[in-house]
Amino acid sequence: MNLYIVLLVLLQSLGCFCVPGPNVAPMAEKALEASMVEFNTRHAVAHLHRATKASVKRVIPVGLETFDLLMKFETKQTQCPKNSGEDAKTCAFATSLFTPKSECSSRVRVTGTRTQVVTMNCARDQSSSSSESSEEMFSRGRQQYVIPGLSQATQPTPRPSHQGEVHPRGDGFNNNQYLE
Repeated sequence: MNLYIVLLVLLQSLGCFCVPGPNVAPMAEKALEASMVEFNTRHAVAHLHRATKASVKRVIPVGLETFDLLMKFETKQTQCPKNSGEDAKTCAFATSLFTPKSECSSRVRVTGTRTQVVTMNCARDQSSSSSESSEEMFSRGRQQYVIPGLSQATQPTPRPSHQGEVHPRGDGFNNNQYLE
């Protein structure tokens, strides 16, 4: 019994001495800033976009003081034109009902002095457009951006045709016969 108590106390005390992890907040800010620069460079058409929500889903240690951050974030178009040279963080959001929004996920490598977007996938949110019916929105869903270098999915093979084959049901009923 005493052995269990000593073991329990030992495990409790060892639990207090943990190795400190990386400070994620400054890395997340750097990663989000790099992701937004990448988004505005590649995907923004006429106006800059700014992040509305962002979260770090996973931190992966890659090397000494080097981490990959897996992030998800949402963007919304601002009032600043893309070629204005302004910082998107200082721009007000566009107030139109049909303001373009996007949902993105990115993998960003952060070191002490360098931040690099490794991959980024974005989907434009088209749910705010009332010019389309709900059936169209359900069937069309989201527009996916094509990322160069990824292999395209193969087309499904066509199903075999059963034209000309008759398979009786086997229950003996038919529309041309009446019971008397």
